[in-house]
Amino acid sequence: MDINLIENLNFKHVIDRGTGRIIVNTEKELIVFDERSKTLMIACDDAHEGLEELDKIDMSDIFLVLTSNLKLGNLIYDKYKFTGKMNCYQVAYLQKGVPLLDGELSFREATLDDFSFIISEYNHISEEDIKKAIERKNIIIGYKDGKAVGFIGEHQEGSMGMLQVLSDYRRCGYGQELEKEMIRRTISKGFIPFAQIVEDNTASICLQKKLGLSKSDNLIMWMWK
Repeated sequence: MDINLIENLNFKHVIDRGTGRIIVNTEKELIVFDERSKTLMIACDDAHEGLEELDKIDMSDIFLVLTSNLKLGNLIYDKYKFTGKMNCYQVAYLQKGVPLLDGELSFREATLDDFSFIISEYNHISEEDIKKAIERKNIIIGYKDGKAVGFIGEHQEGSMGMLQVLSDYRRCGYGQELEKEMIRRTISKGFIPFAQIVEDNTASICLQKKLGLSKSDNLIMWMWK
């Protein structure tokens, strides 16, 4: 199984950083459990064969699943009675070098002193996950003339996200600058920067293309209980 495909970069990231425990690894299937995010990740060529591999695993304690095979995702969702799901495109920065910043913003890593500020602006993941991201120095805040304009972070499984620009500073290009800075920092750590975009979020897809990120041909699926 090719983990260098854009839709499989989650697998590559958690394996490379040492938190991904490989359960199955063949030419046709790859199943990895990420100890940090507690995500079971599954890639396969044939959905039904992939489901057969899952039947060999105790799924009773699995509450978060990611698969790069959409057909398999729907089979898993129904069989194991997941309660929520989301289809996304995966995007990745595969350019040589790093994106250039325009110099308008300065950046710093968030600390727990910033926790209240961050949760007041962003509530799409749990407060506990935000705390963990801060503790791992995985959220950065952008400043213009000493005032915070927004922030961006890295989710537990390694994707860029949590991008938030404060309402008074939108339409100024600061979202692009925040993402460029996160791309630069991710590359400096030796990883490929990648992110997920909900399939119908055309504005965000356009932003990623503008920043030079490549989009996966296929959708990936997240599901949770």
